[in-house]
Amino acid sequence: MRKKDFRLEHVLNYRKEMEKKRKQEFAEARQDLEDATDQLKREEDTVDRLNSEFMEKQQEGITADELQIYSSFFCRKSKDIKNQKTNVGLLDHEVNIRRESLLDASKGKKMLETLEKKSSISIRKEIAAKENGLMEEIAIRNRK
Repeated sequence: MRKKDFRLEHVLNYRKEMEKKRKQEFAEARQDLEDATDQLKREEDTVDRLNSEFMEKQQEGITADELQIYSSFFCRKSKDIKNQKTNVGLLDHEVNIRRESLLDASKGKKMLETLEKKSSISIRKEIAAKENGLMEEIAIRNRK
């Protein structure tokens, strides 16, 4: 059977392309989320490392200027981490939206593929029935 026999072939091809596009968008969104999560982890690690350093300096004795520098740094990093957490949350939401979009595209494509398969089976049965009828007619004519 030729592919042309499926009358919704253009729609199926469109759905396949849409699924491919949605997969790409999902992969990009997931990569962005992973990058943002890694950045957040690095920021938190930096703060932890410098917090340890600050504690050591406090035990040794720290000047007011150094205390002010650490305070400013921790304040800025705290804001950076808060912003990054917000960014991670937004990107996580975006990944979920892209996942749903991909699922919808996959369902649409799968539905048309199932329809194509059923159509193919139906056409084959139709052709087989016609061939059977033709063979029976030939057999009847040969007997006469």
